[in-house]
Amino acid sequence: MKNTNLTVSTNRHVKISILVALLFLSLSLLISCNNEEVGIETFESNAISTSEMELASSYFGKASASDCNFEYGDDPQGPEFWSTLCNGAWVDCAGNVQSPINIITDSVIEDGDINNININYTESKTDIFNNGHTLQFTYDQGSSASLNNIDYDLIQFHFHTGSEHTINGKQYPMEMHLVHQDPITKLLGVVGIFFEEGKKNEVLSKYLSVLPKEEGGQYVSRSKFKVEDLLPGNMEFYTYDGSLTTPGCSEIVTWYVVKESITASAEQLSRFESIMHKNYRPVQDLNGRTVRTKS
Repeated sequence: MKNTNLTVSTNRHVKISILVALLFLSLSLLISCNNEEVGIETFESNAISTSEMELASSYFGKASASDCNFEYGDDPQGPEFWSTLCNGAWVDCAGNVQSPINIITDSVIEDGDINNININYTESKTDIFNNGHTLQFTYDQGSSASLNNIDYDLIQFHFHTGSEHTINGKQYPMEMHLVHQDPITKLLGVVGIFFEEGKKNEVLSKYLSVLPKEEGGQYVSRSKFKVEDLLPGNMEFYTYDGSLTTPGCSEIVTWYVVKESITASAEQLSRFESIMHKNYRPVQDLNGRTVRTKS
């Protein structure tokens, strides 16, 4: 009789152990699914270190100036005053090789030595960061582009509403900047893409509901996308030497402003602007520089 009771007790413990294990497995799967939906998965993010300000600091070997603040519009910390802020660290904002610019197409020089943009973009996990000035998509390592025969690594891309560059005085509702870095010299090559209001953008539609609304907010997911799907079919461009369009306005950028625009719906454009507000720097003087395009 004792052996029978022992067998029953043992079987009961085994069943309980199996039920507990199944319960933990179910909870783990549920948590995993919830994390995927709300974007709270954890993986190492490089959003801070890949900001334009940090990339410029690494180029010059300077300490980060990320503790300094700037604004847009007529604010006392707006573009007109950037060069006076941050204890002189942003004096380049008053330089002679500044961006953005107004591109006057009749003055553009055709150059037969210019080469096409050749991209080699792979897929990336989703890492969207609101740094208080823009929405930045940090891209996984391994993507690159040959910009006029110089190989650059794609680091991140971000947005400005309205556009920073203008064409013959026309400002677009939004501009995307794909920030690339030469792995050897650490100089930057930035590709600018204009958005016009029109057909809904299928890539942006995937992320419209999860864009971080507040400064410091972040959405991460292992769900992958390819930035190439955001590019226009024709990648002909204007190119010129310039700067970052945010402080410290470092003059370490070769710009490639793509001629053909892409579309986003009014709702999509409004959503970006509601979060980033009007985060564009006014156009800067050309100061004798030339803008070139492939002949």
